[in-house]
Amino acid sequence: MLSRLSRESRRFASGNFAAAAGFSETTPKADFAKKPVLITENGTLSYQQFNERIGQYATVLSNELGLAKGDRLIARTSKSVDSLALYFATLRVGAMYIPLNPGYTKRETTHFVNDSKPKILVSCNVEADKPFQDAVKHVICENALAKSSSKASPILENESVTGADIASVCYTSGTTGLPKGAMITHGGINANAESCVEAWHFHANDVQYHVLPSYHIHGLFISLNCSLLSRSSLIWQPKFTVDNALKWLPQATSMMGVPTYFHRLIHDDRFSQDTVKNMRVFVSGSAPLSPAVWEDFKKRTGIPILERYGMTETLVSTTNPYEASKRLAGSVGPPLPGYQVRLNKDEVLEYKGPSIFKGYWNLPEKTKQDFTDDGWFITGDVARIDKSGYVYIMGRGKDMIISGGLNVYPKEVEDIMDNLEIVKESAVVAAPHSDFGEAVVAVAVKSKAGEKLSDEEFGKQLIAAVKKELANYKVPKKVFVLDEMPRNAMGKIQKKQLREDYKNLFVSA
Repeated sequence: MLSRLSRESRRFASGNFAAAAGFSETTPKADFAKKPVLITENGTLSYQQFNERIGQYATVLSNELGLAKGDRLIARTSKSVDSLALYFATLRVGAMYIPLNPGYTKRETTHFVNDSKPKILVSCNVEADKPFQDAVKHVICENALAKSSSKASPILENESVTGADIASVCYTSGTTGLPKGAMITHGGINANAESCVEAWHFHANDVQYHVLPSYHIHGLFISLNCSLLSRSSLIWQPKFTVDNALKWLPQATSMMGVPTYFHRLIHDDRFSQDTVKNMRVFVSGSAPLSPAVWEDFKKRTGIPILERYGMTETLVSTTNPYEASKRLAGSVGPPLPGYQVRLNKDEVLEYKGPSIFKGYWNLPEKTKQDFTDDGWFITGDVARIDKSGYVYIMGRGKDMIISGGLNVYPKEVEDIMDNLEIVKESAVVAAPHSDFGEAVVAVAVKSKAGEKLSDEEFGKQLIAAVKKELANYKVPKKVFVLDEMPRNAMGKIQKKQLREDYKNLFVSA
């Protein structure tokens, strides 16, 4: 069967990020074609081999499943070489890639399916995703897709797109309503990757230790793209563990992670300067890095972690300098060259730059609300900027909780608890956590039905109910029972007071 891509559009297109990343019909002729791109437990793949694997996926997606430019593909997959090939194949045919956490429940996934209306859902658990077969034309097991694509002849040409075309829709939580799909463009991804490569001095001989999830912008865009655009190599591992890090870090020159990773490393006696003998940079993001962890890591390794700041809507917007002596604990550094930040009257950080997202999928009014009249994006994060231009994130104006680098939307958890017969009302706030940075803490008032339960049993039932409906990182680590909630004059629960009440509570790992 002939490809659905037209002969004219099935050509190398500079606007397509797959081509910018080194995956196109020109790759076999390039000087990096035989160079390792992915290093795994099962061996290595060269740029040329991986390009062909991408092409095999593109053939199945285009010829057999009818995926075309502008269509959406949801990937609720495990992290693997094949899931990465699926991502680039989606870009190759000009479709939009929508990554989802494989831990999401049916309740959570339903919103993403209904909102994005994908043509294809690739699933790591096709039995759990069977209910979506009526709404999605193709619901496919990731292993079955990998098997069928392995027999296909590869498409090596990329669909012609412009830098303004949407490459990915990444869902991000807010303080009101359901998660919103941020439309990220080919041009935005490329511009941010180029800026980060330059800022963090990535080069062709780098070997990055990659353990971040591939469904999050930190792992899928920021970390991954620095290696691809510099034509260097990645140690591609499914997830972070201290044992895995101790095995692979001596072979690496760079690593990006969330604060939780660095916290775990410095609390293991086996982690030493010898472990990081070849490392030139550690980059931290997705959550605030404790100055204490920064100092302890520097003492243990002699390397100060480079902390940066960004959002799904902006990608990386500020970063500490590459020069180690200029990195400051507690700061996320000045804006990247070509990027701008400022504070509004409420001391909320606003941003402008070439990687800004195109808007929220199907939410033009929300998009308009989150931009100023002169085109700056309102981050919602309260910050200060010192005389040298270094940015310090002081807290979030929104109620978002970031646990282990993953966003938790409080109302989503509250809705489940409030629906229980034993709960009169509830609220969710963050408390410091020794491992995850922040932990989800629930505060609740018992209903008459709940009053017969001890506080301990009441808490257990709340946790069990949330665990049944939501991914584990959203489940409260502790439940506190109050006789009544603090309220303002309008009768609204004062979350600010609750955060103050529990800010000194330290939840241990």
